[in-house]
Amino acid sequence: MIKLLFVEAIFAISTNKSRTLLTLLGIVIGIASVITVLAAGEGGKSIILKEFEGLSPTTLIIMPNWQDRSLNSSFRIESMNERDLKDLEKFGTHIISIAPITSMSAIIRVGDMEKQITVAGTNSNYIDFVEYELESGRILTDEEITYQEKAAVVGYTIKEEFFPDTKATGKYITVFGVPIKIIGVLKRKEKTDTISISNPDDEYNNVIVVPISLFQRLFGQDGKFREILCRAITISDIPEAKQEILKILNRNHGKWDDRVSKFMVIGMKEQIDMINKVVGTVTIGVAVLAGIALLVAAIGIMNIMLVSVKERTKEIGIRKAIGAKVWQIRTQFLIETLLLCGGGGLMGLGIAFTASKLIAHFAKWPVIINPGTAVFAVMLSLVTGLLSGYYPAVRASRLIPHEALRYE
Repeated sequence: MIKLLFVEAIFAISTNKSRTLLTLLGIVIGIASVITVLAAGEGGKSIILKEFEGLSPTTLIIMPNWQDRSLNSSFRIESMNERDLKDLEKFGTHIISIAPITSMSAIIRVGDMEKQITVAGTNSNYIDFVEYELESGRILTDEEITYQEKAAVVGYTIKEEFFPDTKATGKYITVFGVPIKIIGVLKRKEKTDTISISNPDDEYNNVIVVPISLFQRLFGQDGKFREILCRAITISDIPEAKQEILKILNRNHGKWDDRVSKFMVIGMKEQIDMINKVVGTVTIGVAVLAGIALLVAAIGIMNIMLVSVKERTKEIGIRKAIGAKVWQIRTQFLIETLLLCGGGGLMGLGIAFTASKLIAHFAKWPVIINPGTAVFAVMLSLVTGLLSGYYPAVRASRLIPHEALRYE
C-alpha cells in the first residue's frame, strides 16, 4: 500500500511541473545557503587555527603590555632581561620550557652576494614551540647556546638563493663581518591555505636562527628581549602560571602608576577558545539569516499544498467514497511534501558543494563541508517538509466525501 501511495504522490507532483519547480527552488536556495555559510565558517576557522597549530594549548606568550600602552601613551615599553629569564626558570613552579625570542633585520653576505634577512636569537627550548622539519644538518645544541657558538639554522629560501647548486650545511654566511657556520637547513614550508595570517616566506623560509647569546653580542642587545615563550605544566595550571609570571615581572620591573602591569601573558587556549567562539557566533548568526530563506520556503510549500488540496477536493472525495482511509489520504500528501523537500535538500546539497568549490577557487577561501552538516541539511529539509505538509495533509484527510464530490 505504501508503495502505491508513493507512486500516486510522484504522479501528483509531476502533473504540475511549474509549481513543483518553484516549490523546489525555495527549498534548494534555503538549504544551499545554510550549508554554504556553515562550510565557509568552518573554512575560516581552519585558517585561523592552523596559525596556532604548532603551539599547544598550554603555551603562554609573555610580552610588553601593548594593550594598556595604547590607552596611555605616557607608559614606556620595557623589555625583559636575563634576570627575568633566570627568575622565571627559578621561581616559576607552574611553567616549563622557557624560550626567549628576539629578532632583527640584518644584511648577510656570502661571497659577492648580499641580502637583508631576519636574524632570530633564541635557545634550544624554542624547538618545543614550532613545527619544523630539517632538510639537512641538525638544530642548535645547549652548548652552542651557552658558549655563543657561531652557528646557525637557516630557512630553505636562504639555502636556495645563496647555495643553489651545493649543500648549505658546513658553509659560512657573514653577519656584521662575523662568519657564522650553517649547521642545519629547514625544509621549505608552504602555506597550508591560499589565505593565511602569516607568511612562511618571510617568517620561516627566509630566517636565520642563531644562539640568543650570539645574537645579543652581534646586535648589542645587552641581554634584552621583547618576547618569551613558555608552557604551563598542565591546562589547569594556566591561571596560576599567569599570576606567577606577572608577579615575578612586576617585582623586577614595577608597575605603571603602581597599578598597571608592564607585561601581559597571552594563553593559546584562551586565544583558540575565543576564536572558536567568535567564528562560531558569526557563522550561526549568518546561518540564521540564511535559514530565513528556508522558513519562507516552508511557508510557500504549505500554501502550495493547501492549494493542491483545494484543487484535488473532488479527487479526494472520489477516493474516500470508494474506500480510501483517512490515514491513506494523509500519508499521500505527507509523502508529496517529503519528496519535494527531500529532493530539494539533496539538490541544495549538490549546489552547496559546487558553490563551495567555486568559492574556494575564485575567492581563495577554504570551504569545508562536514559530513554531519550534509546529513543535518537533508534532515532539516525533511523536517521542513513534514511540518509544512502536515496541516494540508490533515485537512485533506478530513474532507467529507459527499461534500467533496459536490465541490467545483
